[in-house]
Amino acid sequence: MALVSEDNSKTVSLVSEDNSNTGEQSLVSEDKSKKTGEKSFRSLEILKLDMDKEFDKQPFGVDYGKLENGLVYYVKCNSKPKQRAALSLAVKVGSVLEEEDERGVAHIVEHLAFSATKKYTNHNIVKFLESIGAEFGACQNASTSEDETIYELFVPIDKPELLSEAIEVLAEFSSEIRLAKEDLEKERGAVMEEYRKDRDADGRILDDYWTLVLQGSKYAERLPIGLENVIKTVSCQTLKQFYQKWYHMGNMAVLAVGDFSDTKSVIELIKTHFGHKHSALDPPPIPQFPVPSHEDPRFSYFVEPEASESAVCINYTMPVVELKTVKDYKEMLVRCLFRSALNRRFFRISRRKDPPYFSCSIGSYSLVARVRLHGFTEREISVCKARLMSSIESEYIERDQVESTSFQYEYTKHFTDNIVIIGIEYEAQLYKSLLPDILASEVSKIAETLWTSCSCSIQIVEPHASATTDDMKNIVMKIYKLEKESSITPWEDEHVPEEIVDSKPNAG
Repeated sequence: MALVSEDNSKTVSLVSEDNSNTGEQSLVSEDKSKKTGEKSFRSLEILKLDMDKEFDKQPFGVDYGKLENGLVYYVKCNSKPKQRAALSLAVKVGSVLEEEDERGVAHIVEHLAFSATKKYTNHNIVKFLESIGAEFGACQNASTSEDETIYELFVPIDKPELLSEAIEVLAEFSSEIRLAKEDLEKERGAVMEEYRKDRDADGRILDDYWTLVLQGSKYAERLPIGLENVIKTVSCQTLKQFYQKWYHMGNMAVLAVGDFSDTKSVIELIKTHFGHKHSALDPPPIPQFPVPSHEDPRFSYFVEPEASESAVCINYTMPVVELKTVKDYKEMLVRCLFRSALNRRFFRISRRKDPPYFSCSIGSYSLVARVRLHGFTEREISVCKARLMSSIESEYIERDQVESTSFQYEYTKHFTDNIVIIGIEYEAQLYKSLLPDILASEVSKIAETLWTSCSCSIQIVEPHASATTDDMKNIVMKIYKLEKESSITPWEDEHVPEEIVDSKPNAG
């Protein structure tokens, strides 16, 4: 089944996902605000908005600052769960910064961080964290993507010294990873094991997808796992050069969210462990690697014998849209409604006896063209508005139950992707103030940005070959012709009866 999702960093996609949550009805948790004396969702004020008002770049609800050496910090008190802290070191360094002979190095450095540092050797970091109840994988982990590397710790803080030691571990990662030959040789096997796991059916499909979508950019050739020959032969000297070049305080942030008595003492710990580290004298700027636009649609017909099902993915690569103003926020809501309405149509089609999703069927390609010709109905958009409003209401009601790891993730995205953090109350007010006035015609206009000439890539995945890329191109041309002739019929929504039974039974 095809749904629409938006990855603000690079692309807007029509991708396969689970449709279990696409029903029209939703349940909202009980609003406990009335019991606590806080504002309930219904009592939130409708705002008179200045659409050009810019959002504050300072993240809401968190102590945020920068040390003299360039290190950024985020610290927040949150008691979910109690006596625990979610800590992380976010580094704006990923695989896209690698040279050809370094492909995979960013990921290897991440692995070696837990192996040995200046203070901790022989996996003593892992042993220390496990000794305090922070198991490897569940409570201590790391990840490398194209644009960043994130080191995460989820630790108990019932003893005062534990928080200090955990922050010290992050400080070791920032500048003291021991990239020695013996450490590298021990870790190659673990990295190769991960490489082989990524070579399964899902990995091969994703490789094909990203190569198709990101063609012409450095991202297409810098998947984080790297190359087998680099993993097997790279020298510790190459690792050191990469680490010393990019790992400096100006590219990093420390995030601490937990059941702290106050934030000031946590900030002091960060200053203690990071403040003495020198900023780079002449650090290289992190270059931008744009994904070029293209007018001719790209096609990939990928036969994967181990694929569990057929799938069609239609992707439109678009520039990053930063939310700087209230107007930007409204446009984001319009895009959300577009995706929701299109997903709803996909879901309706999926429930038919023979859903036209597989291989080169017109059904999976023509939905956007149908929206361009006929638009969405006000009823469709009304249903999607209700769903979005229900979602933000649930978030608002449960605002005091947010886990520390959720805040940690949000602050990480603020640092790496410049997302705005405006607070759940203001966000709920924006929803209440903006959503009701959005028209179906506004939502339908999004389809005008989704022509096949707008950086469109189409991937079909099937376990057995039943078509070719020429078949895919022919279908696209056929839909273009039908749309030009206005031969695509309007959407016919299912009739939902207001009564379950035709006639009410007699009372008694």
